Amino acid sequence: MAEIIVDVGRQTDGATFRLSPQTRARLTAQKLGSPLASSLFVTFTTREAFEDAHGPMWTQIVMLLTGLTEEQINALGGFRLVDPAGSEVLLESHAA
Repeated sequence: MAEIIVDVGRQTDGATFRLSPQTRARLTAQKLGSPLASSLFVTFTTREAFEDAHGPMWTQIVMLLTGLTEEQINALGGFRLVDPAGSEVLLESHAA
């Protein structure tokens, strides 16, 4: 399976994260994961506070959106955060 694609809608005070339609369809068809949320909004101040204490939160966002563990995400090839408006890749995390 291809890596997990997360669409990121950037706003002035934060960003909304959701699985791309193709990724959601693949995970559903293969009965992988049990998503805890269809989308997540994270303010910049929340992200900064979390990352100051715990490090980057990108994997946790993908875990919440997919219902998969970090190991399962890595087994699928990692993930990519994309701005769908311009197809700009914001972050890539590939399995080691």
